[in-house]
Formats: sequence, C-alpha cells, structure tokens
Amino acid sequence: MSALQSSCLWVPSDISAVPSARREVVAIVRAWSLPLSQDTVETLELLTGEVIANAVTHTGKGCRVTVSWDGARVRLEAEDEKAGPLAETVPAGTEEESGRGLWLVDCLALAWGCHPSAMGGKTVWFEINGRQPSH
Repeated sequence: MSALQSSCLWVPSDISAVPSARREVVAIVRAWSLPLSQDTVETLELLTGEVIANAVTHTGKGCRVTVSWDGARVRLEAEDEKAGPLAETVPAGTEEESGRGLWLVDCLALAWGCHPSAMGGKTVWFEINGRQPSH
C-alpha cells in the first residue's frame, strides 16, 4: 500500500488510553477530509479500539499505531514490542474470553493480518474501504 497520507501515534501500556487513541485516529482521518461515510468512520473507530486493546492487554506494553490512506483504503497498524504468537481469531459462539476483537476485525475489515514487527513484537493491521459505493 503506497500511502498518500500517513500518521503515527504512541499508545501507552494502559488500557484506559485506548478510548483516546481511537478518538485520535478518527480525528486524523477527519482532518484529512477523506470521502468516508459515518458508518465507515464508526467501523474504523471500533476496529482501532480492538487491535489497540489487544496489543496493550496481551503485551503489557504500549504500541505504535500508524494510520494511512492510499486513495481507496484506510489502513491501521498496531505494532507492539513483545515477541509471542501471532494474533488469531476465535470463532463466534465459543466460550473463550478473548479473541473476539479479532473476530470482529475479520468480519468487518476488507483485509487484515499479522506479521512480526521491526520492534521485535508483532504488527496487527487491517484495511477498510474508503470509497463510497456507486448508486
């Protein structure tokens, strides 16, 4: 993805920092005046909160969040500093207490994935479509 716009922020290792990080990501994309519907912005906010909460909760450390726009899609990456297993989803309806955040990402994102990061941990990313459907 070749970004036309990109911005980074650091989220501290405190779960209470997640709501303000979500709001900051929304403020960033609004400042870029992207052609996003309100539903798309709400999906971005929801999924942003899920991947950041996963990073902070499962590592006990902060994470670097990068949001970018390529002219068609918004991409968000949450990069943590703790090595460990790559993220995976938990199927809906299971009794597991965790993993449902990534299940939401899997259901609502255009694409998503996880790979080892340059910081020694992992990066969970997702993309959502920024183009409005033609009527």
